[in-house]
Amino acid sequence: MTLCELLNYLDRESGYPALDGDCDETIKKALAGSHKDPLAGQIVAAITQNAAAPTADAAITRAQATTALGPLRLKAMREDVSGHDLKRMERTVHAIDGAFNDEALAARGS
Repeated sequence: MTLCELLNYLDRESGYPALDGDCDETIKKALAGSHKDPLAGQIVAAITQNAAAPTADAAITRAQATTALGPLRLKAMREDVSGHDLKRMERTVHAIDGAFNDEALAARGS
């Protein structure tokens, strides 16, 4: 899966906006810290930094995407962080799983 495919899936399926423009623009804004949604920007930046390259067409695996979110997930689990942020992280992780599950099913013709 490409980084852009994953970002589009997250934007569509997580319940929270991941994109801030097209994929290239979203990646640039996230890495620069100027994404319109600070938490989404942190999520996109973390995933991007774990991809094969910081480009929309770079390959990314489920393991790379979920591992990238480890520090953000731990931060969201702290008691001083809002439940909303924890829920967003949970939904994002589930959406990542969904993206790769859908890709695997499509490859099997299911």
